[in-house]
Amino acid sequence: MAPKRKKIAVIGAGICGMISLVSLEEEGGFDLVCFEKTDQPGGTWCYREVPEEGVGSTMPTTILNHSKEIGAMSNFPPKKESNNFMKHREIYEYFMDYSRGVLKCIQFNMEVLKVRRSDDYEKTGKWRVTVKNRLSGETSTHVYDGVLVCIGHINRPKMPSFPGQDLFQGRIMHTHSLKGVSFCKDKTVVVVGMGCSGLDAAVETSNVAKQVYLSTRSGAHVINRVGHRGLPTDTLVFRRYLCQLLDFLPYKVVGWFFESTYLDLQFDQRMYAVKPNHSFFSKDPALNDQFGSKLLSGSVIQKPNIQRFTKNGVIFEGDEVTECDVVIMATGYTWKFPFLEEGIVMKEEGRINLYKCMFPPHLPHATLAIMGFLLTFGPAFPSGELQARWVAQVLAGKCKLPSKEVMLKDIKRRHENNVSRFGPSDKTTVRVDCIQYCDEIASQFGAKPNLFKILFTDPKLFLKIIFGPSVSYQYRLQGPHSWKGAREAIMTSMDRVVWPMTKRKAAEVQDGFFRRLIHALLRLILP
Repeated sequence: MAPKRKKIAVIGAGICGMISLVSLEEEGGFDLVCFEKTDQPGGTWCYREVPEEGVGSTMPTTILNHSKEIGAMSNFPPKKESNNFMKHREIYEYFMDYSRGVLKCIQFNMEVLKVRRSDDYEKTGKWRVTVKNRLSGETSTHVYDGVLVCIGHINRPKMPSFPGQDLFQGRIMHTHSLKGVSFCKDKTVVVVGMGCSGLDAAVETSNVAKQVYLSTRSGAHVINRVGHRGLPTDTLVFRRYLCQLLDFLPYKVVGWFFESTYLDLQFDQRMYAVKPNHSFFSKDPALNDQFGSKLLSGSVIQKPNIQRFTKNGVIFEGDEVTECDVVIMATGYTWKFPFLEEGIVMKEEGRINLYKCMFPPHLPHATLAIMGFLLTFGPAFPSGELQARWVAQVLAGKCKLPSKEVMLKDIKRRHENNVSRFGPSDKTTVRVDCIQYCDEIASQFGAKPNLFKILFTDPKLFLKIIFGPSVSYQYRLQGPHSWKGAREAIMTSMDRVVWPMTKRKAAEVQDGFFRRLIHALLRLILP
């Protein structure tokens, strides 16, 4: 007799939700339903002219922060013709192609109102899910064997409050609502926050504004997407032999080395009016390719934190009144799971109690997981996919979680390490380094590559995994649902990187030894 199929509810059809559906479908044995509150899948990467709270938002000009190969799904390499840094519509098309087989599982315009433990939860681990049809207003409740929460955490704007802010007669908004910049034409704009969204807002508005001021408390290390020889920076930096230095050396030492040998050669951070007051690896870096030129042209002027607002402007710390017309808050997002039963996701002593940033450790059944609730130092998609592959194994009964005591110890260790490195914040617990976290999750279900074995059985592949770009295909070399094409995808990843620009393979555009030697010598000699 065939085992009974488990009913699984996936909440949210953004990227994380679609990845979860694909992984569950790949494992098989599940009846899947996905509740999406909007009328389209894709979450953040489905461009919407009108933003909605609880749904990610992008500008018309938004492009991805990581390159296509570094952020690819483990068995779905991007087309070689695809741009390395995809526009939002290209990302949307990529994931629509990837998840085409599970789109039938999505119910649109369905808002989840409640997720509660069922009456027999202690015995079965089942959940009662109540949803509302946003078109008809009808509500319904069904019981599921498992629930995956995939609503993201970069969708509820965090608005700061400054003294005198209510006196300001200009316009105040959050980057979550920023869809165009025409309203800034010939106006003076203040952007608060120097993360990726803040830099994008400052650069975009400076194209039409009279003047843009960028206010920041702590500064930021800014990275160009374009790296040495015109290659994507992340394909050069996210390599095992470099990233895993963090496992052996103090993060401040590794950060100083990276700043001195790479970042400062592009734009010396000491030239910023507000210099970063932290190590590179103790806060998220910001990515922007035009920020340096905007500073040099004076289109964007760095300023310290806002001390207070006035009727017609702001006063920066240690400065006089700066008149302005528009203030754009690029101040991040808070997190909330409003439909979850109270006490499911617990916060204790500033720590979010989720095992591996996914499972509430106090629940006796591993039938609910929070997916994609990560702040990843590096690309987020590979981490999210490995989470989905692992949870599919857990729900299938092929993997088990450790005891509550072991899980809490792991949570506390991660939180304490993160606090010492990043400082306390509301999301400190869920900060992870991409390669280390991917290895950590892959090892839970046997998908972490056996590098020692590969060293002796396939030395070329070993060298590529260690010294080449760290791509997700390596997690399909072994374990559940391994992929025969994984090795070739790893070995040819750089071919897909250079093809959109050159229409050639990587080896055909690679410099010879003598030319590389000359370049190295020039970098030593030139200031």
